[in-house]
Amino acid sequence: MGKKAFLIMFILISMIAGCSKDPSPVISDTETATIAGEVVNVREKPGTSYSIITQIHQGETYPVIDKKNDWIEIKLDSEETGWIAGWLATVQAGETIQKAGVVTVQQLNVRSKPSTDSEAVGTLQEGDTVHVLDEENGWMKIFYHSSTAWVSDRYIQIQANEQSENHSRIAENIMVLHDDSNVRKKPDIQSNIVGQAHAGEIYQVLDEQDGWFQIETTKGKKGYIPEWIVSSTDRPAGIRKNGKGLSDQLIVIDAGHGGHDQGAAGINGTIEKELTLETAKLLKKKLEKAGADILLTRSSDQYVPLQQRTMMAAENEADAFISLHYDSIEEDSASGHTTYYYYAYEKRLADTIHSHLSKAIKLKDRGSNFGNYYVMRENTQPAVLLELGYLSNEEEEQLIKTKKYREMITDAIVEGLKDYYD
Repeated sequence: MGKKAFLIMFILISMIAGCSKDPSPVISDTETATIAGEVVNVREKPGTSYSIITQIHQGETYPVIDKKNDWIEIKLDSEETGWIAGWLATVQAGETIQKAGVVTVQQLNVRSKPSTDSEAVGTLQEGDTVHVLDEENGWMKIFYHSSTAWVSDRYIQIQANEQSENHSRIAENIMVLHDDSNVRKKPDIQSNIVGQAHAGEIYQVLDEQDGWFQIETTKGKKGYIPEWIVSSTDRPAGIRKNGKGLSDQLIVIDAGHGGHDQGAAGINGTIEKELTLETAKLLKKKLEKAGADILLTRSSDQYVPLQQRTMMAAENEADAFISLHYDSIEEDSASGHTTYYYYAYEKRLADTIHSHLSKAIKLKDRGSNFGNYYVMRENTQPAVLLELGYLSNEEEEQLIKTKKYREMITDAIVEGLKDYYD
């Protein structure tokens, strides 16, 4: 065969081979998202109104595909992609993906170490795409099931890729995931503490060094906070406006139930939806007097879908979402008040309000606890849900339906919010 004919045939074969697979885009400077929330919903598009594809769990790590409006698109173990709320994950620079490849055998063992003697942790099928992180003595280190693993390089066909230069990415803004997080003078765990940051606070990143972000504290001091206790975010820095009390805080007050959804009913006929609305209106009046901006999810006896309630908080970038309820169960001796939060960064808000309620009212203190309720779970803003007494307890019903009781609890909530923002 002549050189010219051979060259033409080679080009044709290359074109056919190049069209046979459609691997995922190669990422030259990847990031990974480590899940911070206990259970996190993965949605088909970036927003709480979109369908849930699956749920993932705290500590799991996934490659980041894209970011949009404080949402992160990740690649799941199933090779599907989905979106999670950015504040529920810690995003950090991962291992650099050197190239992408395609499995060329019907079944390929994936191993824990680069050796045939190591444990097989799974299998890949012919045509599967892999992201290669490293190569070592005939083995390739790849992303696999939220972690890394090894495969033989004999059965991976590397895809053509124009390598781009690696550039370190510095997050623009970060949100603190844990309360009382130390800010240190230097990017070192042994360095002096210059301040503290709290869950939910957002800071602009000034610099990044060795896995530490430099920020300026609310007291004007510059220091470093480790990347493993924060999450990157598109929200503007200072959204919590801490240190300024209630002045200019935007708070959504959610009067539980309404319309055809009457909520709980007391033994003597007290209706929950009526009590929550009366409480919300009184709380609104007092918070506005203290300088806050207030939105009510409902101002009359109307049914408002839960999704619409949480969207009101998201669209207005509320600083807090307070959902008001009164409890009821079959056991008529149950009594007390409870405060619920869903995400870890909301715990301090819940604890602070709850402590003021406990001081103000004489009901049994049932604590500040985790609660899996829609208006918190699907809320993009800091949210708590207050159960302010049991309508199913006849004695407690007589107390909690009085104006005096509503005065006490609304005063306590206002003081709790003042304390929290101070």
